[in-house]
Amino acid sequence: MDIESVARHVDGLPYMTLKKAKLLKKVLTKFDCKQALELGFFHGVSSVYTAAILQDLGADRRLTTIDLQSARTRKPNIDKLASDLGLTGLIDVFYEERSYLWRLMKFIEEGRKFDFCYLDGGHNWDNTGFAFFLVDKLLVDGGVILFDDFNWTHEASGRSHELPDEERRTSAVERTWTLLVEPHPHYKPVWVKSNWALARKKRKLPLLPIRY
Repeated sequence: MDIESVARHVDGLPYMTLKKAKLLKKVLTKFDCKQALELGFFHGVSSVYTAAILQDLGADRRLTTIDLQSARTRKPNIDKLASDLGLTGLIDVFYEERSYLWRLMKFIEEGRKFDFCYLDGGHNWDNTGFAFFLVDKLLVDGGVILFDDFNWTHEASGRSHELPDEERRTSAVERTWTLLVEPHPHYKPVWVKSNWALARKKRKLPLLPIRY
């Protein structure tokens, strides 16, 4: 399944565009990603793009994606899109009552590992900052994490009026990147562009034997 075919099927649905999907394909190809994790899928547009790219890259590749129970009622929902495009077998979908954070805890308990994460959910400091901490536990050395909505704010979107004004005006993704990702000793920022930010978890050097 090529991404142009996916684009024709999801035309008009939020939120990933074909242009972004092409950039995503470059990332997944360059880093030879096999086990992808997605946090937040809404209708599932980004999910089917990701699954189609993984399918094109070869066998034994899979997407695990998480969103709220409310995503079930979207028309179309992720299950419908995946079925229409013949991608159901490549996607494991988790619907959660409150957030993806509890499922991430379960994955850590199970010893799950991923080499790619697309973080597109929460959009506040609590969820985004803590999600990065949890994803780090799940990401293999050399794996990459892609943050969406780098400059997104609640104020610009007209949402979450219950938040304090400063939080509404501040991009939680940008703050997570600047305060947690960039200074992290085990992560290397790759680039920030197109309202996305990509970082790679550094590979650990093998320990050399100590000679006495």
